[in-house]
Amino acid sequence: MSIYEDYLMLLSPPETVKHEIARYKKASARLIGNFKSMDSPAHISVQHLERQKPFMADKNLELMEQALNTMPPVLLHMDGFAHFTHLHNRMTIYATIRTTPATDEWFNTLKKKLRIKKNIIPHITVVRDIPEKDFDTLWPHFRHKKLVEPFWVKELTILKRDTLDAFAKWDKFKVFEFKNMTGTGYTRDELELLRAGDPDQINLFI
Repeated sequence: MSIYEDYLMLLSPPETVKHEIARYKKASARLIGNFKSMDSPAHISVQHLERQKPFMADKNLELMEQALNTMPPVLLHMDGFAHFTHLHNRMTIYATIRTTPATDEWFNTLKKKLRIKKNIIPHITVVRDIPEKDFDTLWPHFRHKKLVEPFWVKELTILKRDTLDAFAKWDKFKVFEFKNMTGTGYTRDELELLRAGDPDQINLFI
C-alpha cells in the first residue's frame, strides 16, 4: 500500500459528451499546441484530496456508498463556455453547467453527504491553465458556441494515485450510484430518458 495517496471524486457525463469535449480539446491543440488537460476525459470535479494517508477503509466506503445511494440522479444542462482567470495571467476555458435551484440543492446535498466545506462550481474543463496569449487565440472560437442538450449524471467516481510516484496515473477506485428514483421532481419524459440510457444525447455543440 502507498504511504500517501491522492483521491479525485468526480461526476462523469455520458460518452457522447466526452466525445464532443474531446473534439474541442483536439481542435484547441491544433491552434496552440499541447496543454495540460488535453488528454483528460470530460468530467465535473467534486473534490480533490492530495497527500492523504490511505483513508478509504471498508467501513468508510460502505457508509459513503449508503449515503450516496439515497440521492437521485441529477439532470444537468451545459450552457455555453466561460473561463477562469488564474495567477500570472493564466486562463482556463470550460463548458458551463446551468445553475438552477434544483441543481444548487442537489450539489448542496452532495457536499453534505461527502462533508465538503468548499464551494463547488460545476463545470467541465476544456483547456486548463494556458498563457493569456494562447487564450486570446482560442477564446474567439469558443465565446459564441452554445451547448443545447441536457445529460444525466447517475454515479460518483473516485480515482486514486500514489502521491509520491511522479509517474503515477489515476486509477478508478470506486463507483457509487445515485439510486433514489422517487420524488425527484423530474417530468415523465425526463425520467424515461434516464431509464432509456440517454440514447439521443448527440450533437451537443452547435
